[in-house]
Amino acid sequence: MVDTNRLNGSPTAPQAIPLRLTYILADAVAPPPYVQYILAHPRIRRAYRIVKRVEPFTAEFPALPEGTLEVAGRTDVGLLREHNEDSFLFGILDSGEIRTENDGGVLRAEATPSLLMVADGVGGAASGEVASDLATRVSFDHLRERREKGGLKGAINIADSLQQAVLAANKSIYDYSKANRTHHGMGTTATIGLVVGGMVYFAQVGDSRAYIIRGGNARQMTKDQSLVQRMVDAGKLTPEQAEKSEHRNIILQALGPEATIVPEFTRDRLQHNDVILLCSDGLSNQMGPQEIASLAVGENLEGLCSTLIDRALETGAPDNVTVVVGRYTIPITH
Repeated sequence: MVDTNRLNGSPTAPQAIPLRLTYILADAVAPPPYVQYILAHPRIRRAYRIVKRVEPFTAEFPALPEGTLEVAGRTDVGLLREHNEDSFLFGILDSGEIRTENDGGVLRAEATPSLLMVADGVGGAASGEVASDLATRVSFDHLRERREKGGLKGAINIADSLQQAVLAANKSIYDYSKANRTHHGMGTTATIGLVVGGMVYFAQVGDSRAYIIRGGNARQMTKDQSLVQRMVDAGKLTPEQAEKSEHRNIILQALGPEATIVPEFTRDRLQHNDVILLCSDGLSNQMGPQEIASLAVGENLEGLCSTLIDRALETGAPDNVTVVVGRYTIPITH
């Protein structure tokens, strides 16, 4: 089930990819040549490039009281799949308290570093589930260890810790698949939100997504590592065409299938009543940012998770649907 494609374009165009890439429909990653291309890109060699110019709590991000984060999550197998290969995890790095797809309820983190994560497994029922579960747990454990060693102080250290957590998760899945041949080639997307010091740092591999809902609008904070997104960047497709493309499920990276990955990073300063939303493509393929934002108005967190998933199912969601939402509030001072 391998489809070999070439992205055409001028060799001098910034978005041109002068490589022959291999895509595995619906569940796939690009082979090492694509990774080598990304590594050669001068702007994304290291995570600290997202923060090197200005540290938080300066003129760019004025100091504000650190807030409270409340988080809930839910997942559904969808209308066509026999198995749910999605996993999610959110937890408090200090105490180690976590919630996963096997738990319910809202987790409350009072001014303490916290993690939110969604992973969409690929590679078949058991393999996809193993990969996504490994990704969430290894990422959380690694960041908790970095927290204990003081690795979450300062924007550069935080970004580097997040990068190392993603790389550790990739290595864990890759090594597991090598040692267990029945899971050969398994992988998973990974979208992580790390909340620390009034900031949220996002890491992205694959095409699950993160949004910040603020002022009635949902702003996408991650960029899909997918074929159609690459074509949009290259001017070959419009965003509207990409949403309807039969190739929209072809991803260029995932954790696990290759020894080397290149996560992408973004960050933002959190504001009072911001909602952080992470989801698998089972949700984002069924509704746009504006509908997501409109459904978030006035909902409690568990109700919002249910509303979003129910709406995805109403629109015919064929894939697993997973959503994690967190509301950030800042104490009002007089």
